[in-house]
Amino acid sequence: MGAEKADNDYVPAADVPTNVRIYTDGQDKDSKPTFFQLLVAYASLTLYTGWGHILMMLAVASIFYQIPRIILALLFGTLLLPAKPVLWKRFNRSWVFSTWRRYFHFSFLLEEVAKKNGRYVFVEFPHGVFPMGPLVAGTLCQAIFPGITIYSLAASSVFNVPGWRHFVAWIGSMPASKSNFKYLLRRGSVAVIVGGIAEMFMQHPKMEQVKLKDRKGFVRIAVEEGADGVVPVYHFGNTSLLDIFPQSAEKFSRRMRAAIVLMYGSFGLPIPRKREVYMVTGKAVPVRHLQPDHPEYEAEVDRVHKQVVDQLQDLYDRHKAEFGW
Repeated sequence: MGAEKADNDYVPAADVPTNVRIYTDGQDKDSKPTFFQLLVAYASLTLYTGWGHILMMLAVASIFYQIPRIILALLFGTLLLPAKPVLWKRFNRSWVFSTWRRYFHFSFLLEEVAKKNGRYVFVEFPHGVFPMGPLVAGTLCQAIFPGITIYSLAASSVFNVPGWRHFVAWIGSMPASKSNFKYLLRRGSVAVIVGGIAEMFMQHPKMEQVKLKDRKGFVRIAVEEGADGVVPVYHFGNTSLLDIFPQSAEKFSRRMRAAIVLMYGSFGLPIPRKREVYMVTGKAVPVRHLQPDHPEYEAEVDRVHKQVVDQLQDLYDRHKAEFGW
């Protein structure tokens, strides 16, 4: 999400107003990337989103040839290296990510300024086939929300994939677990994509759907850790970037805790389509600090969860016209 004015024309923290749509990296509503920026974005996005497919091709080739076997051995050897640092700020300021934001003509709107040094749980929707909106926004978190540090949670299976393991760690992620969630929330704020793998298979060409009404785990942790609030976030356009095949793989994917599917977008390849992405961040739902043995604990979890559900729906309804829906 954006910050100090650096190489990438980040939005200066002091100049981030509320309830105003802001295009990042010096863009405006009519901006288009240069040919070189587009080329870099295509190449790097193909490498990132298509990485799983590339590994599969290397695995097949390794059956017949020695060089792919050596490459795979070296790649999987990186899994022995610690996935640190968690949140490498210099990495997030990479010019390559600027080309991604220009590719998606990325913009954002804040309905409220986060409290300095606050500890929030940012709940992001929708996951889409691939959470490109949350990922692109994550490269600007320290800029859009100055004074707070935002970490994130990612599917544990991602940390078993060479290349992706260190990439997600450097943008601030740890494997999604209750203990990691609490650990990160004690250090700062945490962004979590609540719908996860289940939400990938809810993608529909004519409607937006999210997985939230039966998910309260993030609220329980926010209450138990005394977070300053739960913040709903919606990424308009995220579901239009990629599709998956086959849709019937949902049960198997959820059992394996990994998306066992083929992704496709531009040119029928695992490259996100060049579509606009617009992130809207709502107001924080306040949270009381209670432990599970407190008589009002369950009631507080239900109250916060209902408010998050209601605010997310309201956030979507109030801002969808700005996105052209």
